[in-house]
Amino acid sequence: MKRVWMLAVAASVAALAAAPASAVQNKWVRGPVTSITADTITVTVKGAETTFKVEPATVLTARGAGTASRAAETPGKLGPKIADFVKVGQHVEVQYKEVGGAKVATEIRPIAAGDEAASGEPAAGGGNSALGTVVSVTADTLVIKSDGKDLKFTVTPKTRVSGTGLGTKARDLASAGKPSPITEFIGANDRVVVYFSEEKTTATASSVRVVQKALK
Repeated sequence: MKRVWMLAVAASVAALAAAPASAVQNKWVRGPVTSITADTITVTVKGAETTFKVEPATVLTARGAGTASRAAETPGKLGPKIADFVKVGQHVEVQYKEVGGAKVATEIRPIAAGDEAASGEPAAGGGNSALGTVVSVTADTLVIKSDGKDLKFTVTPKTRVSGTGLGTKARDLASAGKPSPITEFIGANDRVVVYFSEEKTTATASSVRVVQKALK
């Protein structure tokens, strides 16, 4: 089967009906790659190797991956391979979920070692996350659709937002003396990853990474 790397690309009622984030048990880890095969990637996390299954629907967020995916749609062209964009020894972030005892990668993203704190993203390690499409966003609430479910997150002044070009926008707002709520950076139908913590039934977004802005 041809491998296709997908770079994916609301109402208030949907937000009220949103499920707790624990309804979708996605997680993330970061570390150096130790091996790559056609359908797996192995990453060292805190000194231990962890292998993730790579599927046709796994998102590869890397420079040039979108162009390669579009070229693969041409008859006779093969889809891009993960090894074309990720090398052994390179640091990556892997978003994954557990299916039947296997860890299945939902997104793989090359990163520079140790630069997460500067971008406002969580430091190396691992934790809870959700990859999905924004349904609605306000100054204090974010709802995304992930695996067919609407997930609701609390947004606080400490919630950080990262993504291509967003740092420049934040500096422009600050220079103009304007506030920078999350609604300045994220809108409906944006594709995002939410890094979050849970306390009882409340999920609080510590950081949100914009994977792809919605097409206007």
